[in-house]
Amino acid sequence: MPASRPPQPPPGTQKKSGAEEKREMMERLQPPKDAKPADKGKQKGDRWEKDPVTGQQVLVKDPKFEDFREQGLDKAALDPSGHKSGPALRKPADSAAQDSRYPAPNPAQVGNICLQQFPPPVDPVDISQVKSILRTGAMITTALCAAGWFLTCLGHGVTWKAFFIRSTLLGSLAAVAWIGMENAGRKIEKELERVRMNMHRQRGETLSPPTPESVEWMNAVVKLVWGLVNPDMFVPICDMIEDVLQASLPSFVDAVRLTDVGQGTNPVRIVSMRALPDQPGHPKYPQEEWVGLNKDTQSKIRAEQANKNTQANPAEVDTDQTGDYLNYEVSLSYEALPGQSRRLRFHNIHLCLEFFLSAWDWFRVPIPIYAIVEGFVATARMRVQFVQNPPFVRNLTVTLMGIPQVEVSVEPFTKALPNVLDLPLVKGFVEMGIAAACAEFVAPKSMTINLAQMLMGDGIKKDTKALGVLVINIHHAEDISAQDSNGLSDPYIVLAYAKFGKPLYSTRIILGDLNPVWEETAFLLVTDDEVKGEESVSATLWDSDKRTADDLVGRVNIPLDELMKNPGKMHPRVDKLEGFEDANDMPGTLHWDIGYFEKVPLNKALKREDPQSNVPDAAKDKKQTQDTGTVADTQEEADALRTPPDPSIPTGILSVIVHQINNLERQDIKGNTGPREGQSGQDTDEPSEEGENLPNGYCEIILNDDLIYKTRVKQYTSMPYFEAGTERFVRNWRETVVRVQVRDARMREKDPVLGIVTVKLSELFKDSSEVTRLFSLQEGIGYGRANISFLFKQVKTELPREMLGWETGTLEILGGVSIEANEELREGFKMKKLTVSTSDESYKAPSSSAAVAGVNVHWDLPVDKVRLPVYNRYSSAVVFEIGSGGVGPIGQDSDYVAVAWLKDAPDDEEYELRVPVIRSDKLAQIRQNYINEQTAKTHKYDIVGYLTCTIVLDSGLDPDHEGYQNTREDKHRYEAYDRVEGQQAIANRTAQLGANGEVDQKEKKDLEEERKHQLAMRHRGVMQFQPARTALWSKEGVKARARKVKNAITGNKDREPTVESEA
Repeated sequence: MPASRPPQPPPGTQKKSGAEEKREMMERLQPPKDAKPADKGKQKGDRWEKDPVTGQQVLVKDPKFEDFREQGLDKAALDPSGHKSGPALRKPADSAAQDSRYPAPNPAQVGNICLQQFPPPVDPVDISQVKSILRTGAMITTALCAAGWFLTCLGHGVTWKAFFIRSTLLGSLAAVAWIGMENAGRKIEKELERVRMNMHRQRGETLSPPTPESVEWMNAVVKLVWGLVNPDMFVPICDMIEDVLQASLPSFVDAVRLTDVGQGTNPVRIVSMRALPDQPGHPKYPQEEWVGLNKDTQSKIRAEQANKNTQANPAEVDTDQTGDYLNYEVSLSYEALPGQSRRLRFHNIHLCLEFFLSAWDWFRVPIPIYAIVEGFVATARMRVQFVQNPPFVRNLTVTLMGIPQVEVSVEPFTKALPNVLDLPLVKGFVEMGIAAACAEFVAPKSMTINLAQMLMGDGIKKDTKALGVLVINIHHAEDISAQDSNGLSDPYIVLAYAKFGKPLYSTRIILGDLNPVWEETAFLLVTDDEVKGEESVSATLWDSDKRTADDLVGRVNIPLDELMKNPGKMHPRVDKLEGFEDANDMPGTLHWDIGYFEKVPLNKALKREDPQSNVPDAAKDKKQTQDTGTVADTQEEADALRTPPDPSIPTGILSVIVHQINNLERQDIKGNTGPREGQSGQDTDEPSEEGENLPNGYCEIILNDDLIYKTRVKQYTSMPYFEAGTERFVRNWRETVVRVQVRDARMREKDPVLGIVTVKLSELFKDSSEVTRLFSLQEGIGYGRANISFLFKQVKTELPREMLGWETGTLEILGGVSIEANEELREGFKMKKLTVSTSDESYKAPSSSAAVAGVNVHWDLPVDKVRLPVYNRYSSAVVFEIGSGGVGPIGQDSDYVAVAWLKDAPDDEEYELRVPVIRSDKLAQIRQNYINEQTAKTHKYDIVGYLTCTIVLDSGLDPDHEGYQNTREDKHRYEAYDRVEGQQAIANRTAQLGANGEVDQKEKKDLEEERKHQLAMRHRGVMQFQPARTALWSKEGVKARARKVKNAITGNKDREPTVESEA
């Protein structure tokens, strides 16, 4: 075994130390500020990872050019007149040296098994001696038969009958001897050839899995097909490279745009190819479950039905769950053709890029660059699934055995600029961007492609990546350790997958408490990646610090497969907190419930018989209106196009994918200048990919008025290709609204809205569970049609009605607030003010508005005035504070509090609230905890009465939220609401004012401000001039900087929504 290999057993099976785990977790929670996506392209050396193809530990070795150039391909080996054997005739090494855990080309040696020395074909001369012996035996048999004939047939007393019978028998015996001799000779000759070929086959099968072979025949096929491939097939890869480059730009480069890509006529070469074992050494191979992981939910159901002989279509089970796999390892190499003339360079793989230089956003200068791929080397493994239905292949899984090594040459388009061929700045940047894009598929990561959909399907996603959802109820923690100098902690819990590490949910911070009570619910999607990666659900308890890194209080890990064994129900748990170094030294326990819920099958009773019942007759034959499945779809996938979601199951998983936008352009707000008589009012030509008016488009996905996803900016193009999206758990699809907002990224301006697509799921999924079509952009300053896919898969979680609402809303208090208290306290309450507050706003009712009515103290509140914005509603509360506990900064903020958690109130209906009024020495601590029996057990407080009132939670944004949009994300989502719903409400109110005929001075001012606001949104009026838009951008920038400085001084933080992005 070569000395360069890491020692065995592979260290991937060894457990990491506690210090390593803690360091990795802290890096994932708080990554370095200077980390860039391009850093992923840096080669990391040899390491052991899990191979997603074979399922075993494999050595991931970043390939290098010298590994591919030193595989016996020297002159002595390739010289026909030489005596040294080349790679084709090289003898295969022993099985230890060809272990499938080590990728080719090093240390595996390339050869060709079929060309190895082997016994030559059997020559007829070689078996002539055997035939001579057989012939001698036949002659002896014939002589004996002749002698017997003379003795038995020619003697006295032999009758004619006996003579005839004896002669026939002896003659037949002699004939059989001669015929048998000839047949035996031919059979021996054939059998020897069969034995030889069987040995040939056995040798190939024995050596094929570990031994790589040269496949020049396949290179000939690749060369033929290479020039016929449409360059559009490389658009997704180029899009990924552009995104990585955009996220890793230096400060003096504002943007980068990949304008063109060509594969040339010089094809990629396959250096070696070998077969790999499938799940080697597994005692239960083959297993049907290995094949259907991406269809886990429905596959289990159909497998159970098949075992009970109740499956109507057994072929359907075979397609989803059974089949055969072929595993291969392919080593690829690419070298540019010799010669660097301008004519020859187009025969190689080439990229055309534009770098936009800028300084303080005052200008943007495009620098066109031409990049030629001089060479790259890579080793990939692929796993192909074969099924019995056409096209007989289904899933292809591809993974890279290390980060490929790439070499490019860069030169400017114009001769006026210096040649940067030998400068490492641009060259290294482009190389790192390409390598970083490939690093997303290095083991243990992989990419799975549905070949059946590509070959015979329509390319539409008909199933979610998520297999199900984890529902986690976090109740409380007890007796946790103190991390602050005051003997307390500021705890919060982060939920994540242990190996992945990215925080997926965080509870609110409860200040100064060692027994926090949260009562929050989280939903985590479970995908095939977590199942294959053997993940664990991690609940990590942290202590929040204002100015330093947060401290670890403890953690709990639960294997995911353990939770998935009993789906469909919640499992209460009480877990002891563990640490990294010493699991027994972390005090405290965590009380929580957790359950796994699978996707439910479609309700067949809702399936439409006519697949195009909602399509006009004139359009039924058009391809874009087809809504039936293809032969590549499973029955479940085909039914998704004809079966709507079940209205009785509100929860599920929503997938939104933005494919591309066609003909995206800005409105021409200036019109024509100069002589206008007889000229067109505006330009009506088709948009072009060249020009100054091209938008820098990007998309934002807004779910129930919460911004959840943002794509990359596509620079200067009217046909932006995104192919990006997200999957989210939806509490109630019947009331869910999705907006896809398209914006234009501009310099020294606020990004204007080019258009918005608004979709209500109850209307979209009226006839099917999957919809893919073009949606026109509206309510913006641009034009275009967005190709968007929506898919919904239901999950039956049995959530109560109050848990089906939105996260964003407005709390309105109807009428007044009453407190039922004893006689001693009633008079005291009457003299105190009442403050109603949420985390973002408060309303103060003076003591003069309080009055005693019987056993109650009642505060009259103005009608339609007490409306408080609410964000993160399911972890927020409305707090009623009575009185003031001290003078100035001394004492408590209030004398009594009553806390009502909004998770207990349903949306958009009147709810009678009755909560206890509490008195305690630690009201600031009590008001942060959910009030229940556990709180009473661990916190000291007295209940002095009960507060009652009627509230309404209005779901979604409304004008009450306008003054609380501090962050960029908040402003963007409010602007989407304002354009789609807010302006319509204002228009109705304006129409009512105009209809009355009497408008006072204040109303006139409001109408004028609203008119200016509407003009500004569409870049009309004063906002049609760029200096005005720049001034507004500068004003908001100054405010943001001032708020940032203030937060740095006070240690506070703005509420920032969690927005997923492509980065």
